[in-house]
Amino acid sequence: MSASLRQEIEWWVTALEAYGQEEPDYATAIAQFDLIGDNSKVLFNIGLIHATVGEHEKAIEAYHRAISLDQYFSVAYFQLGVSNFLLREYKEASANFNDSLLHLRGNSTIQYEQLGLKFTLYSCEVLFNRGLCRLYSCAGTPEHEERNSGLQDLMFASREKQLDAHAVIDEVINDGAEGYTVFSVPVGILFRPSDAKIKNFRHRDYLGEAKVVATADYHDLNTGFDGVEKIRHLEERPTEARSFAATNLVLTDRSSTAISPLQSVQLRDVDFNPQYATPTASPQSSVSAPSGMDAGRDGTVTFRSPSFDGEMKQPVPDLGPVEVAQLKLKIHHGKNGKLRLMLVPIEVDFDEFKMRVEEKLGISGDYVVEIMDNEDMVEISDNDDLNTAIVTSKDFARQAGSAVGTIEIWVTQ
Repeated sequence: MSASLRQEIEWWVTALEAYGQEEPDYATAIAQFDLIGDNSKVLFNIGLIHATVGEHEKAIEAYHRAISLDQYFSVAYFQLGVSNFLLREYKEASANFNDSLLHLRGNSTIQYEQLGLKFTLYSCEVLFNRGLCRLYSCAGTPEHEERNSGLQDLMFASREKQLDAHAVIDEVINDGAEGYTVFSVPVGILFRPSDAKIKNFRHRDYLGEAKVVATADYHDLNTGFDGVEKIRHLEERPTEARSFAATNLVLTDRSSTAISPLQSVQLRDVDFNPQYATPTASPQSSVSAPSGMDAGRDGTVTFRSPSFDGEMKQPVPDLGPVEVAQLKLKIHHGKNGKLRLMLVPIEVDFDEFKMRVEEKLGISGDYVVEIMDNEDMVEISDNDDLNTAIVTSKDFARQAGSAVGTIEIWVTQ
């Protein structure tokens, strides 16, 4: 018999508490996550914990299980590559990063924070990691073609830098790529349930008060634990910029072991002009270099390929981020679930939100406003809860390049 969603959240929270202690209890965290069972985000968390304590073989097993449940899980391929890199399985790691690049789907970033992981995956980091693996895989061998391809990966990665932390990419190129390591999800970051969902399951007594339950449009937000649908939907959304690397540089003949082979992907003319974005985000961390490698080099060797010279032919203007100014409420009301639409200011507070709903529907007294989240309802009873839904709606609107966020609610009396 499967556990209830409430029980799964309790296990999840217990695991996070064990992991987040001053002296982390990794075994308890893994044991609690294991109770939840086959869930791609939970298995990804287990992999991260194993990697944190150096158990990369077990981490790889967990990542493979996560990917088997969600073939679009780009950051899982990314971390799979990190673990293989640290085991010096450079060719396999290169294939993992290639799969991660594929599942970026032409985007320059995937912002996983909307899914519960405070991490942004950047195309330049994925391509850099693949290039470093290709260089290390042919070290001490006459495989000049693979080495040149690795250097080209680094140079294309340099073109898509978005953070100050990405300056290391140019350092690696200048230093000959020796003694460096790959980008990774920082230690301590795991997928977490939303605060609203945790609060919803800890505090259910709102009797005697007007109850407001809301979340974003089901088609724009799924707050459950179905990683497959949520991550696939998010990754399919357009971002502020497209990635030349993720669009054109995926290798069709390289795929991770024990994972379904790549679908047919056509490489395009490399004269295509990449577009760039500069989102604000915290710098990513990198994992320690494999033992036996030097921390760096004193001499500087610059690698340069004629194919990377020249000006861009089609410069793209930077239009800046979309400002979300309005919130569209899709309101279902009455026995037949009749749909009503209403626009409110994005900065609407809880009291005004209730007043607008009441005026629109001509209702008063006790009522309940609900949203279907998988098979559950998420309740909102104050400004903090409403703001959580609004912030998420704004994030998805920006991803879609829209100035209007959406929240869909069901009202019953």
